[in-house]
Amino acid sequence: MATGQVLFHRFYCKKSLAKFDVKIVAASCVWLASKLEENPQKARQVIIVFHRMECRRENLPLDHLDLFSKKYSELKVELSRTERHILKEMGFVCHVEHPHKFISNYLATLETPPELRQEAWNLANDSLRTNLCVRFRSEVVACGVVYAAARRFQVPLPENPPWWKAFDADKSGIDQVCRVLSLLYSLPKAQYISVCKDGKPFAFSSRPGNSQAQSSTKMFYWLLAILLKPSVQLITSLRME
Repeated sequence: MATGQVLFHRFYCKKSLAKFDVKIVAASCVWLASKLEENPQKARQVIIVFHRMECRRENLPLDHLDLFSKKYSELKVELSRTERHILKEMGFVCHVEHPHKFISNYLATLETPPELRQEAWNLANDSLRTNLCVRFRSEVVACGVVYAAARRFQVPLPENPPWWKAFDADKSGIDQVCRVLSLLYSLPKAQYISVCKDGKPFAFSSRPGNSQAQSSTKMFYWLLAILLKPSVQLITSLRME
């Protein structure tokens, strides 16, 4: 999941949100990340999960996605096409290094209390909701979350010499990481806003208005068939004569 989030941020550093729908890109990033982390998942599994997530988000019935439907085929083709776009934009260089791998070593070196590790890990997870992963090296982000966790638990860290120099980081970068995280926690709950004109939803729309429209369409064709039936019978009888 973390690798998919980094790929997502990297892609939108180069491409516009208005041209590539975030739902399809998110699904493609997760699919590609599963391959990079040597835990490949089938496209079917990714599509089903995102379909269910969209049903929950849009308050739609949790209907089963028919794997033989046209909708599923279109989503599968779009998933593969978007994955190729992502690989192309990154020049097939998709190596990802997460700050999580440094946190345990940094805290062990600093000899901090055990409860600091979980807090720093949580902050590293939340940092992936921001663009810190594309602005700073993983070492700097790791130092930033360690510093923020230490401040929250009021744990002093060595300053003479400065502890961050031992981990190849700088104080300005650490301060920026802390500011971004502080801003993140002050924001309201994120809401999805569609900005892509060509966006294709993962879920079939089952809202009342659409159901009525579909029922009206079916009724129209049913009445049309009844009205045309006598004419068809008349033409058939004339041809037989």
